[in-house]
Amino acid sequence: SSRRFDAKVILSVDWGLVFGVEDETYELRSITGTTGRKSQADISGLFRDNASKFFQGRTPEPHLTELSYDGKLLDVLVIEDGPHKPYYLVDDYKRSGKTVRAHHIYTRSNDTNTPISKTAPPHEIERMWQERFGLNKTPLERAMRHLKKPEEWVAVSESGFLGHQYKYHSNFPEFTLRTAEAEEIMARNEEWTRAEIRRDNNCAWYFEVYYHQTLLARVRCVTFDDGKKQMVAPNWEARGAGRFYFYEQGSIAHVLQNYLFQSERCEDHSENLRLGLCAEAQLQDRAKALWPDNKVKIPVLNAWERERFLGHSQERIQHQSRDEEEQYQIFLQNQIDFEEWRKREEQS
Repeated sequence: SSRRFDAKVILSVDWGLVFGVEDETYELRSITGTTGRKSQADISGLFRDNASKFFQGRTPEPHLTELSYDGKLLDVLVIEDGPHKPYYLVDDYKRSGKTVRAHHIYTRSNDTNTPISKTAPPHEIERMWQERFGLNKTPLERAMRHLKKPEEWVAVSESGFLGHQYKYHSNFPEFTLRTAEAEEIMARNEEWTRAEIRRDNNCAWYFEVYYHQTLLARVRCVTFDDGKKQMVAPNWEARGAGRFYFYEQGSIAHVLQNYLFQSERCEDHSENLRLGLCAEAQLQDRAKALWPDNKVKIPVLNAWERERFLGHSQERIQHQSRDEEEQYQIFLQNQIDFEEWRKREEQS
């Protein structure tokens, strides 16, 4: 679906190319019926067909969106400021009498482009390489970057599925990942575990991320369903008389959940929770319409979704139910409400 942007923001910032604006006067000219107008497929095809000309075959990923502003139709080519810079060619690219030179790195700073015959200043190139390798990040940001590649972690000790583990990163051994027991009072029977076959022997434990001897993060995990499933405990927010569970996209909990099922080469159990029975037949029907495989899935929310759903759609918070069956039913209600809301947003 097309991404929507505020026109005033797009016309005032330097992260997109706007088609339909006069270079000198900045007057808007509708591009309706313009000869040679490009589509998203044209842009994607241009980079795909020329990928071999880029260093390591990695190309930018721009996306094109239409924008209607003041009665005029504009195209905006958005180029996200991602971490994979610098992009540069390994072969010259010639077109319309101009040559984009191989091994030259171009930048744009303060509304000024690097001249096509030159390359960017060394300090700007250094900054881009630091960003590419994560050297300009905090230790926690670097650790999260490394955890996205479980194959790069080396086990020093590993004593079984529920045993203690100690791993270090193969290229940056100052980063270590350990498991630790959680306190007896730590939650291990939350609503998302309650439909499993066995519930009386759930186990809580921690993932601990270290940089040298500094503890960067401690994240609670739960092993449940008679030891057959384990996952990072999701975040939750109070909603109604119960809780809504989710992972925050890009958070350390989300990163470790992905690390867990990739490193163990198992199912992502956050997407494989058993759907239990509930008292309301209508609620059960809504659940099965969303999850025909009878597997409840904990959603991953970006910041926008969290604000919109929990901020604007949140029910008045009530006194939390203490009845386990009612708690589970409210849990399903909240998860279903979100999934249905998300579908409506995607279709609008």
